[in-house]
Amino acid sequence: MIIRGGTFGPVATNTYVVADDRGGSAWVVDPALGSAAWVAQTLERLEVTPVAVLDTHGHWDHVVENHVWAETGLPVWVGRGDEDWLAAPAPFNPALFGNPPPTPGVTPARILEDGDVLELGALRFRLIATPGHSPGCMVALEETEGEALVGDLVFAQGVGRTDFPRSDPRAMLASLERFFAEVPRDARIYPGHGPWAVTVADAEPYARMFM
Repeated sequence: MIIRGGTFGPVATNTYVVADDRGGSAWVVDPALGSAAWVAQTLERLEVTPVAVLDTHGHWDHVVENHVWAETGLPVWVGRGDEDWLAAPAPFNPALFGNPPPTPGVTPARILEDGDVLELGALRFRLIATPGHSPGCMVALEETEGEALVGDLVFAQGVGRTDFPRSDPRAMLASLERFFAEVPRDARIYPGHGPWAVTVADAEPYARMFM
C-alpha cells in the first residue's frame, strides 16, 4: 500500500494519492485547490492508474477540484448527506476561504454508506460513518495495513470544527467515541489538515481534550 500526501489551498488542506502498489490502481482523495498538478505528477511517478476520487466529506476545501478529475472520466464518491455540496460547492465562511470564485460542481457517481467496503486492488477499506463535522463525513479504514483516511474527524492534535452549517457537536462526540472504540490504536491516520501518519494512540489524548 502506498499513500502520498500534499498540502494545498487557503486553509492548508491535505490531498492524498492512495495506491495498492506501484504500477497498480489509485484513488485521488480530497482534491484541494491547487492540487491537480501535484496529483498528476504523483500518479505518473508511481506509474498508477487513477480509478476514482474519494471525498472524505463535502466541504469546499476538500472537493474544489473534483471537476478536474471528473472531466477525465473518474467517478467521484462521497458519504450520504454531503452529496448536494458536490453539485454546488461553496465555501461556508467567505472570509476564511478568501472569497473564491464559483466552483464547478459534479454529480457523485456513488453515495457512500456506513459499512460499505471499497476495494482498491487487493486493499479493502471499510467505511465508518462519522457525522458531526459534516453529515456525510466518512472514515475509510484499511484494517490489514492499519491505515485510516479520517478527513476532518480527528487530527494529529485536535478534532474537526462543529461550527459550520449542518455541523452537529453531539454527533461529533458520538463519532469520536465510535472511532476510538473501533479503530486499532496502532493504526495510522491521514487527516484533512495537519501532520499525517501518526497513530491513533498518539492522536487520542489531544482529541479527548475536546470530548
